Amino acid sequence: MDSMPVLSSLERPTLSSHVARHLLELVNREKLRPGDRVPSEVQIGRDLQVSRGSVREAYRTLAALGVLEIESGRRPRLRPIDPKVLGQVFDYALNTVQITVAHVSETRRAIELQTAQLAARYATEAQRSELRALVAQMRSAGSDHARRVASDSAIHTLIAEASGNPLNSLLLNALRTPMEASSRIHFHDNRHESEVIRLIDAHDAVVERICAGDSVGAVSAMSYHFDCSIVRVKLADSDSSPDGDKYIQFLSS
Repeated sequence: MDSMPVLSSLERPTLSSHVARHLLELVNREKLRPGDRVPSEVQIGRDLQVSRGSVREAYRTLAALGVLEIESGRRPRLRPIDPKVLGQVFDYALNTVQITVAHVSETRRAIELQTAQLAARYATEAQRSELRALVAQMRSAGSDHARRVASDSAIHTLIAEASGNPLNSLLLNALRTPMEASSRIHFHDNRHESEVIRLIDAHDAVVERICAGDSVGAVSAMSYHFDCSIVRVKLADSDSSPDGDKYIQFLSS
């Protein structure tokens, strides 16, 4: 008979990971929701017959992951999903050059084509009105670079919300820092004015199709917007200095 494999110390689950898994199983079993209280450290330690230190380590890990909210003197409670926690992972990957802004743009493209399609179907009249106002705000920003970037971010955030899928908002909010880095490239102060106008026009086209309820047209407009954006980001990543006329010609094609 074959003997059971021996797990290395790295492969053996720690007591704290066992506690965390037990708590998550309890959440599922009891159908707990954000805001609900979970058992105290003392109760969990007693139930599992493990030290309070192991339970405290597990609870602190879950708090760092955004699962638990821990308050002194009170039983921990479940937290709503926080995109900042996932955002820290993306920021770390970006800052340590494990991913680039171009990688983020490519991933965003896949998500945002879907958000545009769904927003064209499900956006409310209030959301459509706000999208139009944000495009007008972007267009009227003039030399106010920060205002254009803020409008750009707000448009994409609102489209994700209008899609009706909370995962779209979660992922795009988590990618906010790389998104803002991308926006700074697109609307950089030294960009040719015609480039900035064309990028604003691209946002306008996406919003127009969403407001018209045209899901196919919204996907096409968002695809064009991101194809142009990814080219610009990749050129910036490679420290290239493209000929302005050639880039404008690409945008016009």
